Amino acid sequence: MPYANITDLYEKSKRKYTAMKRDYHMHPNILKVPGQAEKFAKRAADLGFEEICFTDHMPFSLTPDESDRIEPGMVSQYCEKVRETAQSFKNIITIKTGIEIDFHPDYTEEVKSVLADGSFDYVLGSSHLNIAGYGIDMEHTSKSSYAAMVIENYIKAAESGLFDTITHIDVYRWVFSAYPLSEDGFTFERIRNELERLFSVLERTGVQLEINAAPLYKRFDSLGPYPEYKILEMAKDYKINYIYGSDAHMAEHVGFGYDLLKKFL
Repeated sequence: MPYANITDLYEKSKRKYTAMKRDYHMHPNILKVPGQAEKFAKRAADLGFEEICFTDHMPFSLTPDESDRIEPGMVSQYCEKVRETAQSFKNIITIKTGIEIDFHPDYTEEVKSVLADGSFDYVLGSSHLNIAGYGIDMEHTSKSSYAAMVIENYIKAAESGLFDTITHIDVYRWVFSAYPLSEDGFTFERIRNELERLFSVLERTGVQLEINAAPLYKRFDSLGPYPEYKILEMAKDYKINYIYGSDAHMAEHVGFGYDLLKKFL
């Protein structure tokens, strides 16, 4: 929905220029890689960030790959370890306890169980439909169909009430580079209606939209961050709150591209 009046525009502009310097999406794999969380925090502090949030991936029964996920039964230990790290950096940088959760409408009870096992400041929702457990035949699915499914899943995630923010809404771009989806001349215009529905839901629910820097350092295309620049332009017609996330899995990517992307926050 477009801004109703000049007051709305002013308030949005004011938020843009008073935003705290935050990176609210990073994966130190804190229980499995000793010392990495401290490297992330130091890197963020050196870059002048005031606040960061660790968001390791939830344990999820839909995927057997636990290499970069919190292991089942270890959610409370994960939260405790994040709080310990936060305490050790309390005079340097604020560290929040977060988690990234893959959304599937049939697995909301599993998500609720994960959330009940921890104590979170921030819950980040994602839609990795390439996970085998989602049951999508990647070899016989067109790019347009896959992208539409991703956005539909994000709509359900935003409506679920489980998340503070949704992340990398056009993550299908990376999937296009990594999986044998069939070509059908896809551009985001093919899913414009789905994107507009998603933005309407974000506006209505207050769920934030993340501006994610990962494509800027992964370099699988030249369309910009998640969401790509053209989608960000489209989103300007809606009253949506934004937050930056580097999606870093190594310390050198913490805060990546923030100075380029802060104008959108």
